[in-house]
This record gives sequence, structure tokens and C-alpha cells, in this order.
Amino acid sequence: MLIKSLFLGSVSALAVTSALAQDQDEVQFTDTIVVEADNRVETPLDETTRSVTVVTREELEKQRSVTRNVADILANTTPGFSPSNEALTDFGQTLRGRNFLTLIDGVPQSTPLRDGQRALNSIDPDAIERIEVIRGGTAAFGFGATGGLVNIVTRRPEDGSLNVTARAGTEVSLTNVVGDSLTYEAAAELSGRTGAIDYVGGGSFVSRGAGFDADGLRIPADPTGGQGGIWDSDSINVFGKLGFNFDDDLQRIQLGGLYYNTEQDSDFAQISFSGDPARDIRTPAVFGNFNPVNPGTENTNFTFEYSHQDLFGSTVKAQAYYTDLEAVFGKFPGFLQTKIESEKLGGRLTINTPFPLDVLPFDVTWGVDLLTDDTTQTATDGPNFSPSADQFAIAGFAQLDVRIGDLGKISGGVRHESISVDVSNFTNEFGAQVQGGTLKFNETLFNLTGTLFVTDNIDVYGGFSQGFTVADILRSIRDGSFSQATEAEGEAQRTDNFELGIRYGDDVFDGSLVGFYSKSDNGTTFEAGSIDILKQPERILGVEATASARVLEDLTIGGTFSWLRGKVDTNDDGDFNEDLPSTRIPPVKITGFADYQPFNWWDARIQVTHVGTRDPDSTAFGAGVVNSYTVVDLYSSFDVGLGDLEVGIQNLLNNDYTPLYNQASALPFSYARGPGITASVAYRVSF
Repeated sequence: MLIKSLFLGSVSALAVTSALAQDQDEVQFTDTIVVEADNRVETPLDETTRSVTVVTREELEKQRSVTRNVADILANTTPGFSPSNEALTDFGQTLRGRNFLTLIDGVPQSTPLRDGQRALNSIDPDAIERIEVIRGGTAAFGFGATGGLVNIVTRRPEDGSLNVTARAGTEVSLTNVVGDSLTYEAAAELSGRTGAIDYVGGGSFVSRGAGFDADGLRIPADPTGGQGGIWDSDSINVFGKLGFNFDDDLQRIQLGGLYYNTEQDSDFAQISFSGDPARDIRTPAVFGNFNPVNPGTENTNFTFEYSHQDLFGSTVKAQAYYTDLEAVFGKFPGFLQTKIESEKLGGRLTINTPFPLDVLPFDVTWGVDLLTDDTTQTATDGPNFSPSADQFAIAGFAQLDVRIGDLGKISGGVRHESISVDVSNFTNEFGAQVQGGTLKFNETLFNLTGTLFVTDNIDVYGGFSQGFTVADILRSIRDGSFSQATEAEGEAQRTDNFELGIRYGDDVFDGSLVGFYSKSDNGTTFEAGSIDILKQPERILGVEATASARVLEDLTIGGTFSWLRGKVDTNDDGDFNEDLPSTRIPPVKITGFADYQPFNWWDARIQVTHVGTRDPDSTAFGAGVVNSYTVVDLYSSFDVGLGDLEVGIQNLLNNDYTPLYNQASALPFSYARGPGITASVAYRVSF
């Protein structure tokens, strides 16, 4: 009854993009937030022609007291995002039912050639300034954004010659206080501006203990059964930026770097058990370690950026980058332990040229993207059964933005991607020699979207956009053969996305409602049993809503609502005869929050996430029955004079639940429970 009362009270207006109402002294309205991920140039949020969610720095700091997992944070704040599997991987977590492209400062972290799905958890929240989420496929950045785009923007320098922030804290499971759950963390950041030079840098370290469920029982170190876990792991994150402005601030260069490493070394593992997972209590954690190499993720990024604010009347932004991502998976008895390595070198050139005509002013944004990607999957303890690939990709794009007075805005464009993938020879798991070769993809993608300014407070927006990805092509070749992949249209995935929405914003209330539909002739799911990849026609539709309201001067409430439905044509005969599994299409997700700041020295938030029930009619992997669950979290911050004392409680009511992925996979070795009530305390000081 208490859960229901809290839940209904916090979502009384349907919910919210919680990033839009953080500061209780001055509400941040949509027109005060500027995003770059929509069309690669800075655009006020209320002028975007797409569905966009921004998770601000203030929101990240609150969420960090409850979870340091970026996948968890996005699930708690962003409509259309699947509930997190509460592990190291984001496998089974989708955006509007499809995979998404993750960027850090514009640098691609996703590995679409062989999708290891570790991109979200390759950076620590302490290094993040904000997260911009484009909900729905986009070709603005290309190379894999079929379900949407997650652009993680790292910390930016603060004003002043020297600013220092330090934070230290600890966390413990309240269902096993005297056990092995103790976690501790420390972080520090330096930033400032001196003349033409600005800088920011910092680092964080987290040593995690074991996880315990609501009954005080240990959660397996790898609760997803091989995809990767966070319990009993150590993480380190170091980042820095150095910028220099010259030519009266018209020109700027910037160097940036990021290193993230998380490594798990646990004395406990999961084992398979007999029977129906849904009828057994949980997958047990047993003493032992099967891993020849410690599982984890290592991520290294370097960037060089140059910008000119007025080069022959145009704004020019150029970026060169290097990134190296290694994902080591957990070993399960009877199977090899594998790791995926992806080394990328690339660049982006974006030019924005305004045409300030008296009758109909417009802007043209155009440029070129280059990307090389060397991806391999190898075994740490045996022969390799997977090919490697070298990709060279080039794309040119042009986007036209027309502002029609006070009536609205129209945005339309085209992008052409040319991709060449050289696949190595390899020996498959049956001992057969497979001859590699070169695959070539050429796709032209279009988009046309618009916003109608109905009143000063109401906008109607919507349109059409396309996305394209090679869609885990190395997995396709490994499961089949290279000859089966030579038909490019038979392996790559192209999506058509449509949406229509309305949003409202004033001094008291912000809200939005949007419906969307997407289709693809080569959607990606996995076959039950063998977990081989399947490419079949798909259709997905859904509804999202957000709302936030300042009901009192010191109280803001809101939340989000997400509903999706997806069907697949398993016979390729035009009859969409099966549901997509819950690892693609989650149940209804509703989030709610209440922010309360009765005094300048005290800030508190209570938030609720409710995941509904789903029983898909599907024969694919991930078709297990999902029973509903609700999780309540609490955050509170106290100004103690010399700094801030932050308190977080995850799963406040100690609900005994099984995360969505673990239920949907219905595998006896990954039917793990979620963490029980967990408390964290941290002290932060800035000067």
C-alpha cells in the first residue's frame, strides 16, 4: 500500500523528463537548455524537431548517489529507454526497441561490427557534464544510430582560475551489513580559465563489494550469465581537456583524453540449475572463479578539436579522434571465455553556413565523417572461432534548417554512407575453414522533420528519419558463413522512423506526448537455444509521455511513461506473426519523482521506477514472462558548511525483484535477483 501511495503521488501528472526541473531556486525551462546531438549544431531544446532528453549535471549528481551505472541512470530518467539489467553490459537494453549509438564527446563507443554492448558503461558519471539522448533513429551522426543516439558530454571547465572538487563515500547493503558488500569511492576534479587557456581534469576510483538481494543472499558476480557484472570489481576513470582560444576568441583548439578501466575479480560465480527458472527462487552464487582472465571493460579516448566561429561567414568544427575499447566477458563452464577489441580512428567535419535572407532565412549544415574500425573477437583460453574485420567508412551529409518566422521550423537533409568491411579468413566452431573477403555497403538516408509553434507555450513536432547499421555483421558471419553475408542488403539494417508529438512549457509545468513508429526489413533478434543471430522484418510502435510540475515553491513532481509494441515476420511472407521478445520490447515503464527543498541547506528526492508485466508470443531468445516490479530510491543532500553530505538509498522498500533481462532470458544460470536495500553516504567539498 505504501508503494502504491508513493508511486501514485509522484506521477500524478504523468511524468517527466526529470532533467528539466532540477534547480529549486530557478526552474530550468526547455528553452534554457542547448543541445548538439540533434543536428550537430547548438540548438535550443524547444526548437528541436525531434524527441530529445537531456540529463543535466545536477540530475547526474543526484542519480550518482543511488547508482554509478550510466545504463541505470538513463533507464531512470529517459522515456523509451529499456530498464537496465543492472550489470556491466547493456545487452538487452534498447531505445525505442532498437540498438542505439553511444558517443563520448562525439566519439563513437559502440562496436557495431561485433556488438559487445559495453558502450554505456565505459565512463564514470563523475566525468560527465550532461547526456543528450535523441529518441528515435538518426543519421546526423550515422554509423549505427538506428534506435537513437546517446551523446555523453564530458565535464567542462568552470569560471575562475582554479576550482577544486573532491568527493569520498561508501556504500553498503543493509540486508548484509556485516558481509562483503562494502563499497568505497573517491573522486577529484580541477578546472579553471586563465586568459585564453581553459582546462578541466580529474579522476575517480571505485572499489565495489558484493551485491545482496532483498533476502540478504549474495547475487552472482555475473548476474547476466556471461555478459559481465559489476560486483566485486574495481574501476578507475581519468579524464582531461585543455583548450586555447585565439584570434579574439574566433578560433579554438582543444585536446582531450579519457581512460576508463573496470575489472572484476570475484571469488563467487553462478551455476546452472535444473528446473524452470521462473519457478525457482534464484540463480545461486557459489564459491569459485571460472575466469582465465578477469572480466571487465577498458576504454581509451583521445580527441583533437578545432573550431572557427566565422570562416567566410560559416562556423567550422573539425574533430579527429582515436578510441580503443576492450570488453572481456565472463566464462561459463563448458564454453570459451572471449573478448572483443575495437580500435577506431576517425574524424568529423561540420560546417554551418547561415543565409540570412529577409524573406526566408535558413542555415545549411554540411560536412564529412571518416571512420576506420579494426574489430576482433578472440578467446582467452582456446582456439578462435570468429573472424576479424577492418572497416573503412566515409559519409557526406547536408542538412537544411528553415525558420519560418514565428510559425515554426523545418529541417530536412540527406546523408550518404559508403562502408567497406574486409573480413578475415577463419575456422568456425565445427572446424571448417571459412574464406573471408570484402563487403561493401552504400546507403543514402533521408530525413524531414519540423516544429510548429502553436503558441508561446505549445509546439507540435514530428517527421521522418532513417538510420543504418551493419548490425553485428561478424556475429552473422560466425553463425552462418561469409558467402551468406555477401548480399549486403541481406545483412545490413536500415530503419524508417516516424514520430508526431506535442510539448508544452511554462513557468509551472513542462510536458510532452509523442507517438512513434519504425520499420526495418532486417531487424536483429536471437534464436532461442542456439542464440544464433536472426535477421527478419520488424515493425515497432509506441507512445512516450513526460511531465514535470512545480506544485509548490519548494516541491516539484513529475515522471515519464513509455509503452511499446513490436512484431516480427518470422516467415518473411508479410504476416507479422510474432511479438518481438522483451530483450527488444520492454513492458510498460513508468517513472516518477518528487524533488523537495524546504531549506537552502537541504535538498531531497524520492523516485520510483515501475516495470509492467509482459508475456510475448515469441519463439526467440528473450521471450520469458516478465512479472512487474517497482523500485523506490531516495536521495538527500545536506549543506554542512564546509561541504555537502550526500545520502542515497537504493530500493528503499527492499522490494524482492528480478530485473527485466534476467526474467526475459529465462536461463537457469542468469535468473538473478536485483539488489536489496542499499545505502550510500558521501562527502563533497568544493573550493
